[in-house]
Amino acid sequence: MSQLDASNEILQAASLMAKNKRVIAFTGAGMSTRSGIPDFRSPGTGLWARAEVLQEGEQSRGSLQGFCRDPQGFYEQITPLIKTVLAAQPNAAHLALAEMEEMGYLQAIITQNGDMLHQKAGNREVIELHGTLGEVVCISCYKIYPSQGILEQFLRDGLVPRCKTCHGILKPNVILTGEQLPAKALIAAQRTIRQSDLILIAGTSLSGGPASAMIDNAYLQGSSLIIINQTVTILDQVANVVIHEDVTTALPIIKKTLQILSGGHHV
Repeated sequence: MSQLDASNEILQAASLMAKNKRVIAFTGAGMSTRSGIPDFRSPGTGLWARAEVLQEGEQSRGSLQGFCRDPQGFYEQITPLIKTVLAAQPNAAHLALAEMEEMGYLQAIITQNGDMLHQKAGNREVIELHGTLGEVVCISCYKIYPSQGILEQFLRDGLVPRCKTCHGILKPNVILTGEQLPAKALIAAQRTIRQSDLILIAGTSLSGGPASAMIDNAYLQGSSLIIINQTVTILDQVANVVIHEDVTTALPIIKKTLQILSGGHHV
């Protein structure tokens, strides 16, 4: 048995999940790095950091204005990410959360990721706060299409995808600089958080923005917090349990501990 297997923090986390009725997960980029997907903005490794963006701020290719000005350049820039996401498979952390949902210990996931790995792992209740590469949206008529086939076609011919209805340009339905969080997802996330007793925060440093503000509000409303992240977060001092480990290590052990606590039965 490893030291983490036997740790008080693991047992505390599993015990909290077992006794609370409304448990949700809030996940960030750290969930997917072991699946080979870089986050968008880490220095030197993030999508926009690796690409040579010629201008900063809202004029960069990583912004809505930049996309509208140069959609061909945008698509060429994110080609490596498209290839990576399409080929990526869920890692042990994604699979653990899917099993927790199947066991009845997890009611929903709110994620800042748009890589569809939670769904690929088997989670059914997933709210994507920052949009998803699983869809594309027309910037002229706003019609949304599943991206399957459309992005693969771009990888084959290098042509910017066009709307079948109005022939407008199709944009991956992820949130770029200068865009608001999608209203439907934001409202669903806020409602889900208000109804939660416990939030399992995994793979995010909670570095700021509207998403992190929702977790602040959850703490103020009395929700318990479990934080699993390799680095310190701004809510470590107020969380009920803090585990500074890779999510692919910690989450499967928590899942295994839940199985032991339940005697192998679903709740």
